[in-house]
Amino acid sequence: MTETSSSVFVVDDDPSVREAVSSLLRSVGLHAEVFGSTAEFLKARRPEVPSCLVLDVKLPGVSGLEFQHELKGAGIQIPIIFITAHGDIPMSSRAMKAGAIDFLPKPFHKEDLLSAVHEALNLDRSRRQRPAEAPEDFGIALLNKMARRMSEATPLQEVLAEVVELVASMVECDSCFVYLLESEKLVLRASKNPHPELVDRLKLKLGQGITGWVAEHREPVTITRNALNEPCFKLSNELPEDHFEAFLSVPIVSGGRLVGVVALQNRAEHQFTPRDISLIAAVGFLVGTEVERARLESENFALSGRLAARKLIERAKGILQRDLGISEDDAYRSMQQESQQRRRSMKEIAEAVVLGDDLRRSSR
Repeated sequence: MTETSSSVFVVDDDPSVREAVSSLLRSVGLHAEVFGSTAEFLKARRPEVPSCLVLDVKLPGVSGLEFQHELKGAGIQIPIIFITAHGDIPMSSRAMKAGAIDFLPKPFHKEDLLSAVHEALNLDRSRRQRPAEAPEDFGIALLNKMARRMSEATPLQEVLAEVVELVASMVECDSCFVYLLESEKLVLRASKNPHPELVDRLKLKLGQGITGWVAEHREPVTITRNALNEPCFKLSNELPEDHFEAFLSVPIVSGGRLVGVVALQNRAEHQFTPRDISLIAAVGFLVGTEVERARLESENFALSGRLAARKLIERAKGILQRDLGISEDDAYRSMQQESQQRRRSMKEIAEAVVLGDDLRRSSR
């Protein structure tokens, strides 16, 4: 028996694909309508029931990705599931960033398509039934909690530990990593699973693997299954999680500046939703702000230290000029020689000169 309380629209220029997909949908009781082009789909009358669109990426005329953009611009809200034989990470990232439910490579598993369709229909059904003001959901409540913790100027390492805990609470995952960008490399700073030998030590270059690609392009990537087989995936040989099936990676950006990456993995096939991506992106924004605050504090502290050292060196030069009757340049060169011979910093040499002068003065 076919369910007429919802509709699944299939747009693909390949008749065999249209027939196979529609047969699959009807075999589980779903109402399906097929179209050979986006123009045919737009001309058709669509009932006001929960719906979704199974859309091929490569179509004659306008592409599936362009059509997604056009629908969004026209205010037509319909969940989209992309299917393609020519997909790659940038294409998948663009589609998911624009709100697609899933991006399935051909040939796809029947279970994956049906799972995505049911998720899309439930999403559209919820949208249609949603009241004008919905109560705050669990994810938003956790984001608020995190924002409050950050307003308390919590130490950065504690914030990162809470990020991992919060992300694992909001999104189903078997692992969660937080990488921070430091000296043009991504450094692993926090992990859901204990990796004391790798945290603060494991480093990735920009563009290296999926996480590096996300950092380089500042776009999220989601992979439902076979993450290890992605062309840009690079096995680190250090993280057992590299052998997991599903992968979600979201950049951490603050003020237009890349701060790091949040990476989630699942042992089994798993479909991350647009809501998951939005929540992680929101967490990333909050973390990015905190990391930038900590970075600025560190830079200010270093600058203050340099200024203090400079004042100390200037004072020491004055003492040497006075006591030895030498020029400012000679006093500076004398301190440099002492620094090199004793393998001490200029600041330490200056401290010794000043301390010696203070002791002589106090003994008089």
